[in-house]
Amino acid sequence: MLSRLTRFDRPRPPARSGTLQSIYDAAATGWQDGISKLGFLSAYADLMSSVPVVRNEPRVLDVGTGTGAFAQAWLDAHGAPAALTLTDISQSMLDTAAARLPGAVTIATPLGGSLDHIPPQDVVLCAHVIEHLEDPQAALAWLYDHIAPGGLLVLALSRPHWCTALVRWRWGNAAYHPAQAKQMLEAAGFADITLHPFKSGPPSRVSHGYIAIRP
Repeated sequence: MLSRLTRFDRPRPPARSGTLQSIYDAAATGWQDGISKLGFLSAYADLMSSVPVVRNEPRVLDVGTGTGAFAQAWLDAHGAPAALTLTDISQSMLDTAAARLPGAVTIATPLGGSLDHIPPQDVVLCAHVIEHLEDPQAALAWLYDHIAPGGLLVLALSRPHWCTALVRWRWGNAAYHPAQAKQMLEAAGFADITLHPFKSGPPSRVSHGYIAIRP
């Protein structure tokens, strides 16, 4: 039963936005090197190689971009988009991402912040964001609203594991079984949802990838 969580699955209360921002600001300098050593860059590259092409020269939005690793993996797999927009709550993370991805538009804003000035996107990327939020279902609905019909969401989401429980002590994130994640994506309106388990190392223990279409 999805409601019967083990002690490793029980989420702590999500960290407050200001707290998360300060943690990410402090972590920005060594973030890219750290996730590379843990194998996340390879995991993201493998996920992006499975993402279908929705249209030529798409508009791409990376929500909670951090240092831009998820966006870079998409670019390496699919080439330069028509436009790339990066958002994050941490200006320090955004500055690092902008230096690595010249030409990208960067916007410092929390998930749920106003992006009314940009059109609906063909591809929305979102790695390890919604599990930090008090209302992840509302977050998925927000992502859905920022995708053009026929566009897609590429999501990395924490999954239950004792390694995730250790991560949670610092970051306060929740974790979701694949069946629960699929339910949430469907409730937000997404279809053709594909689970993409990461193959090895820490990424395989703490998270899964998902690809979903906005009909």
